[in-house]
Amino acid sequence: MFIERFEDYGIQPKKGSKTKCPRCNHKSTSLSIDRDNGVWNCHGPDCDFRGRLKRDPALARPHQWNKKDYFKPVFEYKALSKKAIMWFANRGIDEAALERLKISLSDGHIVFPFFKDGEVAFLKYRGAKKSQMFTSKSPYKVFYGHDDISEEQTIVCEGELDKLSFDMAGLPASLSVPFGAPSIDATSFSDLDESLEHSHEKLSQVKRIVLAVDNDPCGRKLEEELARRLGKERCWRVIWPEGCKDANEVLMTFGPEFLKECVDNAQPYPIDGVFSIDHFEDKLLTLYDEGLTRGFSTGWFSMDHLFTVLPGELTIVTGIPGHGKSSFVEHMMINLIKDHELKAGIFSPEHQPVETHIARLAELYAGKPFGEHFKERISREELTATSKKLSKAINYMIPDEMKRSVDDILAMMRAMVMKNGVHFFVLDPWNDFDHSAMGNSETQYIRHSLAKIRMFAASHNAHVFLIAHPAKMQKDKTTGKYSIPTAYDISGSAHWYNMAHNIISVHRNPGDDGNDKHDVSVHVQKIKHKHCGQLGCANFVYQYETGRFVDAG
Repeated sequence: MFIERFEDYGIQPKKGSKTKCPRCNHKSTSLSIDRDNGVWNCHGPDCDFRGRLKRDPALARPHQWNKKDYFKPVFEYKALSKKAIMWFANRGIDEAALERLKISLSDGHIVFPFFKDGEVAFLKYRGAKKSQMFTSKSPYKVFYGHDDISEEQTIVCEGELDKLSFDMAGLPASLSVPFGAPSIDATSFSDLDESLEHSHEKLSQVKRIVLAVDNDPCGRKLEEELARRLGKERCWRVIWPEGCKDANEVLMTFGPEFLKECVDNAQPYPIDGVFSIDHFEDKLLTLYDEGLTRGFSTGWFSMDHLFTVLPGELTIVTGIPGHGKSSFVEHMMINLIKDHELKAGIFSPEHQPVETHIARLAELYAGKPFGEHFKERISREELTATSKKLSKAINYMIPDEMKRSVDDILAMMRAMVMKNGVHFFVLDPWNDFDHSAMGNSETQYIRHSLAKIRMFAASHNAHVFLIAHPAKMQKDKTTGKYSIPTAYDISGSAHWYNMAHNIISVHRNPGDDGNDKHDVSVHVQKIKHKHCGQLGCANFVYQYETGRFVDAG
């Protein structure tokens, strides 16, 4: 797994996870090592000895928080009764479709087996009434029809009967979400998260995805999330005829040929970048009736007046190194997770090893320091509870150093949106990307790179925070202080300003004696939508013990 050893760095591992640090020679065993992940970190005073063994690129694996245990059910096929066959026939489904999908009978319940790669993943039971539904124990959630996914075209619908209806229309390359659409008030898509994770590899290869969900508010909510996760650029949406809510109703009312026509006439989300006014009519009327919607709150009253986090946008964050731009964005990230139940994706090679970064995030989440030298540190029980909460909300991108190009990172981000439902990303910093593809023109390279990131944000309705260091700053000869950086100070191109929807600069304000203080000003230097914020400055006090930023006002 690793092509290096701890001994190469002077570390002498012992049986446990602690040993002496070769750098500071602290008397105690202050160096923690993790053999499984090949990382070490010294907790001695004034010692920054930490690092990670290099992995064999052929065996490198992504960081994972945890794995869920699943129960594989025993499935015995039993032919349906005449009564059950008639029930399906009344809904336009014939015996051939039932046999192909191995629909069975058990103790008076209809059994829908959910297959993945030819094996039964879980079973779904349906009684005489639709409300009498349950599943096998601890189900491994996959789409109904996973094995029918086709690279050319795959239809996604909202129920087993709809999937069977497409079979009747000669469209077997269809699948259904396992548990229907979420409620209109739902804030998470946990069932969809698991299904997309388990079908990610096959779905990522599909060229055309046709969304054929129910024509109701819950169905439209599901459609929007599916398009966001799967990528709007390859999604088409079916428009059902008036009076029909779903595929099965169309089959029973108009027949299989008409159902196929509905799929053939599906409307693409993007049409070569050109849209008619009619395409936006529903959303326009919603804006008129409900008003313009601001972005998500940042968690600070003073900041919300200037900036809110709107999905689909790119925000550039800059500031002098060491002035707290990464720390401020991390605190905002934790606020978004706690206040809005959003999910985050992080690319931050600067913050290694990962467990040390997680410790910082735990401080922000719990509001208590992590280090043992603090009196009121977070307890082990609080840390465990906080870690579990963070594990549901945060995913790390840890690619090999040779796979950090903009295209490589965007590919990982697409996978995280599909599999994990990530809502926003923190890319920190820009200079840790692999820029070997830059060529002769840095200006054109930056423009094209930022355009790709903007397009990703819009396509997946995700917000992207991109942290970029300014070029070397010069102190004012009169005051001896640094000026507040802007996007124009970032090395390479004015496109940093032009391509960003929003720009934030984080600046630590030195005292009159020239020493750094904990007073931090956050400057909103560009805002795309006036209903989401305005230009201005918010002042904070930085709390060293917890890493938190507190409104100064």
